[in-house]
Amino acid sequence: MIVGWIGGWGVSPAELRPHAEAHAPGARHVLLAPVAGAAEAAADCDAVVAWSLGARRFLELAAKGGRPFPRRVLLLAPFTSFCAEDGACAKVSRTQVRWLRRMLRQDPLAALADFRARAGLPPAAVADELPYAPELLEEGLDRLEEPAGAGLVTFARRGLPEGWEAYVGDRDPLLSAEGVADAVKGCAIVEGAGHAVADFLGQPPADAL
Repeated sequence: MIVGWIGGWGVSPAELRPHAEAHAPGARHVLLAPVAGAAEAAADCDAVVAWSLGARRFLELAAKGGRPFPRRVLLLAPFTSFCAEDGACAKVSRTQVRWLRRMLRQDPLAALADFRARAGLPPAAVADELPYAPELLEEGLDRLEEPAGAGLVTFARRGLPEGWEAYVGDRDPLLSAEGVADAVKGCAIVEGAGHAVADFLGQPPADAL
């Protein structure tokens, strides 16, 4: 079995490996940053786990239709539009995203550390390296700033396909749980969960880290 994992903005795909191996031991895991083409690559796997911007990328691909998708899809902290001006999913303003872009250009490591803290994520395991290429980080911010298209909005409101699951935390500092549950029909609200993968899948065992 091959499981495709699409991570969140500014997070190294390698950080997902302990969760992947604990969640589906014995499977082969394909770990992807949430960049252009990641959703297509994950869709070729037997199952998909997509988180945050990765979940948005996968929902966008699914909304286009025209191809088969894995029967098992797990979306963690999904959303349609990320900026609060564009819908009820987010608590983050477009101004904040633009500020993060400026900070990324000036001091990328500081920008990433600040974002992780605001998102309630632990510090990066490797604090002195970028998780992936700077131009791809900036492209991700462009996508976060971009409102969801009509096709994505319609697909998400129609309800999750059979075999798909979606979860959002009621303590997510970036997303409004009620707004996400309304925008992504079938998304369940997890009490006490924030934005981190561990809030949904649990903390991986120490020997997996």
